[in-house]
Amino acid sequence: MEYIHDTEKFQFHNTVVALGKFDGMHKGHQLIFDKLIQYKKEGCKAAVFSFDRPPMNMLKHKDVSVIYTHVEKTKLLSERGIDIYIEHPFTEAFSRLQPEDFVKEILLKKMGMKILVVGDDCGFGYKRRGNVELLKQMEKDHDFRLIVIPKLELNGAIVSSTRIRSLLKEGKIEEANALMDTPFMIYGPVVHGNHLGKEVLGIPTANQVPDSEKLLPPNGVYVSRIYYKGRQYYGISNIGTKPTIEGKKHMGVETYILDFHKDIYHKEIRVELLHYKRPEMKFESLDALSRQMHKDADFARKYVEKNF
Repeated sequence: MEYIHDTEKFQFHNTVVALGKFDGMHKGHQLIFDKLIQYKKEGCKAAVFSFDRPPMNMLKHKDVSVIYTHVEKTKLLSERGIDIYIEHPFTEAFSRLQPEDFVKEILLKKMGMKILVVGDDCGFGYKRRGNVELLKQMEKDHDFRLIVIPKLELNGAIVSSTRIRSLLKEGKIEEANALMDTPFMIYGPVVHGNHLGKEVLGIPTANQVPDSEKLLPPNGVYVSRIYYKGRQYYGISNIGTKPTIEGKKHMGVETYILDFHKDIYHKEIRVELLHYKRPEMKFESLDALSRQMHKDADFARKYVEKNF
């Protein structure tokens, strides 16, 4: 997949384009991606056009955490068969671009768009004046076809990134996963920790440090599924600051991979959270922590045997 970012210079031809932020990569988004792949099979290049930061960050001058980071979203889109992913710089000038000019100058001229696929609530251009009605009008006068995907409803409510974000913040990981095309995950390299897992606690763990922009569920212990070099494993993951361990505190993800004995420092792993087990706790001693970690691992084994 071709990943375009940090530049406004690009030129493509004969594309089918999906327009949106696509944070959460949920089942509603997948309906849009399915259309891209359908027309890819007919000869178009499948392209996703997004922004290098959530527009709300710039327009309201505040940080908004993301469900998936740039790296994670790029990986997920590539797995779905997308050919081109553009994260266009969301500059002050770009934010003032009129929606008609965005379609003509960016989508038609630079993207070479032949087909545009959007959700029925799409908004784009200056003050989000661009919408489905405007696109329908422009479709009549310009050389592209518009496909509008209606919102997906599950369990009596619309599937949205906002809904998923709320569920994650509440620690309802299984409810959030039910709305997503793949379970919520943390992707990134394994970094060196304090080496207590293997040497002191008897449980070797893989440490990851998520980007500060990434939304994480509440601190606690989760049953997890891990992918490394295309192979699937299961384990138990702690999200938090390791309160029992002395020293400098930082937010991290620490995973014990069941029946796994490889050295994976600096290697990329994908950790999917499947089930919330318990809150993060401070134990009276490292021995007490070790005993609890073994109990957590036993729980994970039983959970996996029952559910997978």
